[in-house]
Formats: sequence, structure tokens, C-alpha cells
Amino acid sequence: MADSSTTLAPNSISGESIIKVLRKLTQDKNTHALWLNTVSLLEHIGSRKILMTQSGEDTSEMILRHATEEARHALFFKKAARQVLPEFSFGYEAKNLVRGTAAKIYFAKLDASVRKELKSEFENHPKFSYLAYLYTTTVIEERAMVVYNLYDEVLKDSEENLQLRNLILEEEGHLEEMTNEMSRLDPNFRERLARLLSKESKLFGRFWRQIEEFSEKPAVF
Repeated sequence: MADSSTTLAPNSISGESIIKVLRKLTQDKNTHALWLNTVSLLEHIGSRKILMTQSGEDTSEMILRHATEEARHALFFKKAARQVLPEFSFGYEAKNLVRGTAAKIYFAKLDASVRKELKSEFENHPKFSYLAYLYTTTVIEERAMVVYNLYDEVLKDSEENLQLRNLILEEEGHLEEMTNEMSRLDPNFRERLARLLSKESKLFGRFWRQIEEFSEKPAVF
């Protein structure tokens, strides 16, 4: 079994910085609901991306399970927003998100970085799209593991009856499956994944700075 553990780039936003912002976001119910809706959006984008790119005749059980779980996570966070703020029943319009445009840009640029990284070696490979899915999802979920674990700690200290433990365990399972697949298809996957994690760190830094800026201001519906 392949080792599913990886390490985000050294220049990543610090855990202390992430916790500080998350505490600010969760102090106000309006802002907290918007943040939960934003995380729901990112999970929804992931699920939609999988279904759009991996729906061919060779679609595996792993892909179907993964797409289903990402959609369920999107629903979990959407329902959590309503739990925090009962009157919250909005879609993914920009005004109902924490820097929603920045979230979409983060995901899109990361996906583009993965495809650029793979292009020189795998552009005409029959598994190019599948490898892009594996790498993009792995890098996104490595980041999610960091944020979700810290967020779970913040939630334990809040008055909200929310926990992310089960969701985190599912993400860990995804990472193990995808690591096994990458190691099977790409002999240089560890070096490639390290490069992509470094690129993700820069993209996440830009995204998180906008989240931090938002956390300094009260949310208004």
C-alpha cells in the first residue's frame, strides 16, 4: 500500500494564521454561514469537475464514490450554514459567499497548473484526463485536510454543534486511493506532487489573504 501522507510546501500559510481567521469567521453567525457556504461551493465544484471529466465508459467505482462523497460534503456544509443561521437559504451567488470569485479562481488556476505540469509528458497519454483528476483532487484534498482539521479544532471551542471528523476520515480515504493510483501510473509522482503542492501553496496564499481581509469586516446580507 502506498504512503498517502504528503507535506505541503514550506511557504504555506501557517496553521496559526488559518486558525486566527477561522475564529474571526465563526464569531459572527452571518459570516460563519457565508464561510460554510463557500466551503460547500468548493466541494460542489470538485464534484461537478469529476462528473464532467470522468464520465466515460471506463468510469470506476472509485470515481463514482468520490464524486458522490464530494456532493454529499457540499450538502453537509450547505445544511451546516442553515444550522448556524436558520434563515440562510441562499445559493452560490457572490454576495452569499466569502470571496466566492477568489475561491473559483483558486480552483481553476490549480487545475490549470496540474494540466500544464502533465502536458509535456502525458499530453497524448490515454490517461491524461484521469491523471489530471488524480493530481488536482489530491492537491486540493491535501489543503482541505489542513484547513478542515484546524477548523474542527475551532468548532470544538465554539457554541455550534458541528464537527468534521467523519468528513475528514473520508478525505483521508480519498487520498490513500489516489496515491495508490498515481504511484501506479506515474513513476515520478512523488517529485511531481511535490512541485504541484508548492504551486498550490502560492495559490492558496493569495486566496487566503482575501479570506483574511473579509474576516476583518462584518458580513451584511
